[in-house]
Amino acid sequence: MKRFILSAIITCGLSYAGMAQVKGKISGSVSDNQHKIVEFPTATLLKAKDSTLVKGALGDANGHFEFESVNAGEYLVSVTQMGYKKFFTPKIIISDGNTNVNLASIVLVEESKQLSEVTVSAQKPFIERQVDKTVVNVENSIMAAGSTALEVLERSPNVMIDKDGNISLKGKQGVRVMIDGKISYLSGQDLANFLRNLSAEQLAQIEIMTNPSSKYDAAGTAGIINIKLKKNVNMGLNGSANVGVGHGKYLRENAGINLNYRNGKVNAYGNYSWNERRQENTNDIYRYFRAQNEMYHADGRRKSFSYNHSLKAGVDYFLSDKTTIGILVNGSSGSWGADSALTVTTKYVNNKLTQTIPTANNVSQPWKNISTNLNLKHTYDSTGRELTVDLDYAYYDNRSSNDYITQYFNGNDLTSKFRSDSTLVNKSLSGINQYSLKVDYTLPVSKVTKWGMGVKASYVITDNDLKFYENLEGGGLNLLKRNSNQFVYKENINAAYLNYQTKWNKFSAQLGLRAEWTIADGKSTSYETLKDSTFTRDYLKLFPSAFVQYEANKNHTLGVTYSRRIDRPGYDQLNPFVFFLDPYTYQVGNPYLRPQLTNSFELTHSYKGIISTTVNYSHTSDFMSEILKQNDATRATYQTVDNLAQQDNFGVTISAPVPITKWWMSVNEFNLNYTKVQGAIQNINVVPSATNYYFNSNNTFSLGKDYKLELGGWYVSGGLWSIFKINSQGAVNFGIQKTLLEKKATLKLNVQDIFFTNKATATTQYGSVDIISSNTWDSRQVRLTFSYRFGNSKVSAARNRSTGLDEEKSRVKNGGN
Repeated sequence: MKRFILSAIITCGLSYAGMAQVKGKISGSVSDNQHKIVEFPTATLLKAKDSTLVKGALGDANGHFEFESVNAGEYLVSVTQMGYKKFFTPKIIISDGNTNVNLASIVLVEESKQLSEVTVSAQKPFIERQVDKTVVNVENSIMAAGSTALEVLERSPNVMIDKDGNISLKGKQGVRVMIDGKISYLSGQDLANFLRNLSAEQLAQIEIMTNPSSKYDAAGTAGIINIKLKKNVNMGLNGSANVGVGHGKYLRENAGINLNYRNGKVNAYGNYSWNERRQENTNDIYRYFRAQNEMYHADGRRKSFSYNHSLKAGVDYFLSDKTTIGILVNGSSGSWGADSALTVTTKYVNNKLTQTIPTANNVSQPWKNISTNLNLKHTYDSTGRELTVDLDYAYYDNRSSNDYITQYFNGNDLTSKFRSDSTLVNKSLSGINQYSLKVDYTLPVSKVTKWGMGVKASYVITDNDLKFYENLEGGGLNLLKRNSNQFVYKENINAAYLNYQTKWNKFSAQLGLRAEWTIADGKSTSYETLKDSTFTRDYLKLFPSAFVQYEANKNHTLGVTYSRRIDRPGYDQLNPFVFFLDPYTYQVGNPYLRPQLTNSFELTHSYKGIISTTVNYSHTSDFMSEILKQNDATRATYQTVDNLAQQDNFGVTISAPVPITKWWMSVNEFNLNYTKVQGAIQNINVVPSATNYYFNSNNTFSLGKDYKLELGGWYVSGGLWSIFKINSQGAVNFGIQKTLLEKKATLKLNVQDIFFTNKATATTQYGSVDIISSNTWDSRQVRLTFSYRFGNSKVSAARNRSTGLDEEKSRVKNGGN
């Protein structure tokens, strides 16, 4: 009997082993009912008998998924993606004669009624990596509540903000910032000021793209950062309102409302936001003249204020299921100023104080702008063949007034002067008109292959008038002609691009080529005779791009990307105006500045779609760098932008989101970067270089009872900004959230930069230039924010579309500092 039982067990075991040796493969591709690819679907393999889970798989950017080494048996496949109905296949059999099952294209059907439920239950991490970009999910972040867009950017992976608010990505300048796919209309410190006045309550996501395709304007040698504003979702009226208050050294307030209405063929939408803030900045600049044993220390203290009103309104009209026309109007106005700005410059000779020179500056910089976009979108058929046309116009009006009052004291004796006081008044007017026409066409040739092509023409004219005055003893103002001028700049860019995307076997690729022809003229007219200066630019440049991805297996994906991009000078950088800090330090534009060109390469590896490693290299020629020049005779130092020979940048980035427990999610990113700049300044060779590392960690804790907590921070060990070496910086942030009123309201409390460690120091030394500059600002703050959603929670989103003036808008100087 025992022998019979043992024989039966052995026989059954051998039979089972023989069946288990049959290994199969199940694969499929996912699209929606509009015949568009559904990216990154989630597929699960289930036993047909009882629907128990066998294994899961995450689809790729082309909607393809597969299960390998599937034992013989009967199965079902379930496919899900946010916003679609769950899909189940019929029964699938893996056997000796059927080991490779290639499912017909799986079509998911949209189910908008599930959207709000999915949004609540499937919370996205604060930072996530996708195939072609890094995404920061701002919308539900506690630590983002009450923040500004610039402060959220500062906590984003590989993004650095310097003491003046300039943005770099992976150690490289030349970042283009987009708002809902539209390049922002600001540059430099004015872009920073705009982002400081854009409340994080309006943000949904931030997309960071280091190598955009040829469809985008070639501007932006470091890449593109796209800030996506919140959207609504179905028919009816939907909206949200928010109000926030924060306090560091001074009070900050913000409020906003967002509305969307859709009924039948009309979709109307709009939002309004208001932001008012005060802050204090300190700036210490030490300038050494070692051959003369002299040192100048400029101690700047500035209490500034700013306010901003922004309004966006648009209407889309659906002529048919295939054709939509729309108009979009954006407008904003605001002012930046300082009613208590004082810079005290002290001169030391052989370590002895010899002069004290205070300069008081009252600043007022009001600004306003308006832009309009007319858009036509036509879909020819269900294959995705599509035509879009954009016609744009934008106008900007910027004004500024600065009153400089300087006194000259001997040593620290405020009763003894070595020269009489001076008063300098600066008034500037700037008007900018921009026009653009853009046409894009998409032509699918199969389910996995499509062509994209387009053309664009833009024309920009800027008119800047700067006048300096001095006070007359008997009253009134006297125009200083030698310091005043008018600068008119005209630019025409004509562009065309071709893009090809396909997939075969385990490979997918995207190849593109963009051509841009630039014609530009500038003229600086002096208020004194025989001092006019003009320049002309006329050049054609080609910008290729390539993206290749290889799916080695379900765990490993490799990718290689290449792009060539350009950064043209900002309109303010070309303007040869002079802006003073004190009698010894000032800033001046450079009308002869040339554009810089960058070739970028990236090699990426993704493990299970979770852990991502990137190796990058870029080479920039005619590198546009902020530099300092010095007049040893007058002891004056001025900042300008000039072309250096080149910049090289190497980096390695590792991104790892780690689910510690069901209630604790940790997202971490580490970057190691090396930057080297080569060039000559005033015939002196400079070769600054620096290696730095960057670490960012964000942790989310779900505490139950509608409470959620976030703890995060970032640290950068230092590095190179243009030719300036900067110190290490970092911050630790904390936030807690409570959901109220049947989950329609949210109350958030957070603390930014708890230990007040986010401070900046920059040093540079070459030739006779030897400078140390340090800056602090009101970075430690406590914020309380309340938001409430009202109306139908399922109103369809307004269309998210780009406009034709994207690249041109980014180069406009507007707003305050």
